[in-house]
Amino acid sequence: MKKARLLENAQGVIMSAVYNPESDTIAEIERLELEARDIRRRLEQARADEDKRVLSRQLKEVEQHVAALRTRLP
Repeated sequence: MKKARLLENAQGVIMSAVYNPESDTIAEIERLELEARDIRRRLEQARADEDKRVLSRQLKEVEQHVAALRTRLP
């Protein structure tokens, strides 16, 4: 269900916009993909085995969350 909401642009003008829940899901996926990229970089630079294990687990959780969100998209 799409809902109207009011947005204020950079000039301070209030505009109405149609709320699209899919756009929120897509934005969350993009945010998580950036987080996964950051975790991958830290994993490559990690020296201690424990750090590598923790980062690998975090990366797996983020990737699973992205996969679950993708199933909610049409």
